Amino acid sequence: MTNAQLDFGRRVYHLGPRSRPLLLIDARSAILCVLLWVATAALGIFAIFSGDAAVTLPEALAALSGHGTEFSTMIVLEWRAPRILLAVILGASLAISGAIFQTLTANPLGSPDVIGFQTGSFTGALIVMLLFQGGALDTMLGALAGGVVTAFVVFLLASQRGAARGVRLIIVGIGVSAILASLNTWLLLTAEVEDAIMAGLWGAGNLSGVTWPTVWLVAASSAVFLTGAILLARPMKLTQIGIPFATALGQNVQRVQAVAIIVGVGLTALATATVGPISFIALAAPQIARRLVRTDGLALGPSAAVGAFLLLLADVIAQRISPDSPLPVGIVTVSIGGLYFLWLLLREGKKP
Repeated sequence: MTNAQLDFGRRVYHLGPRSRPLLLIDARSAILCVLLWVATAALGIFAIFSGDAAVTLPEALAALSGHGTEFSTMIVLEWRAPRILLAVILGASLAISGAIFQTLTANPLGSPDVIGFQTGSFTGALIVMLLFQGGALDTMLGALAGGVVTAFVVFLLASQRGAARGVRLIIVGIGVSAILASLNTWLLLTAEVEDAIMAGLWGAGNLSGVTWPTVWLVAASSAVFLTGAILLARPMKLTQIGIPFATALGQNVQRVQAVAIIVGVGLTALATATVGPISFIALAAPQIARRLVRTDGLALGPSAAVGAFLLLLADVIAQRISPDSPLPVGIVTVSIGGLYFLWLLLREGKKP
């Protein structure tokens, strides 16, 4: 076929003239994304009508269509729906950020929560909350500033001959993260008890109290960074093959790395500033996605789908494991992460 080629094996849907492919879609990745998004939608529907406040499925659907009672409308549209959408958006954002940094460092441990960016965001938020008694907006801005400054310091210290190398970046990031974690502990210990408790709850990652203005703001902001991530996919694949190879093809590796850092840090800082640090999603979602699609590439689409499903699942569990005192979602993601890495360790231990 000259204008369209379909192959339902490993690859591809090839659209456009054969000499200049317009779109290349991995069949396995496409099927996986569809299944994961269907599962996420089903989980979202379950989260809409289930929970401590009793709302039946017909009542929830009526509220979503604008014909619900005052009670069901408040539960569904004001409390649950924005929380579900925010979990999906932030899960996808964190997963894509992790995929970018793992590709950038050529290391599966090179996620933003390992190399210090989330810790830096928490530091910025703590300084605003505990030292300046800032409000919600001030805390978000402080978290954004903390993440950006931490990323700048880490990449400045890790850069060598104009480029940040993978292992060096991870080592520097872990060191900076350890220093900032000590600073965070000191800030919490020296603060007033009530302020420290509130800051600690925020630092555990919490989706409670989400409103529609927050959802729209996060959706618009993340859309900008996600567009940048999509545009970075091809240049980063060349960089993944090797920096000398990409340079030989005329690619400005330093510029690609700089833009990738901005996009990755932006997605992580946005999530952290909105709901606090949420561990595991950025680290494990890209790894799970690559295992499912059996590729070593960037896998942005599958990573986003896995991240959205995992964070929504963690939030559903966090709200229902103890309805009288729901857990912060960050505690559940860490627990799921521990189980995942335990399984991974046992699986690797069985290999000869």
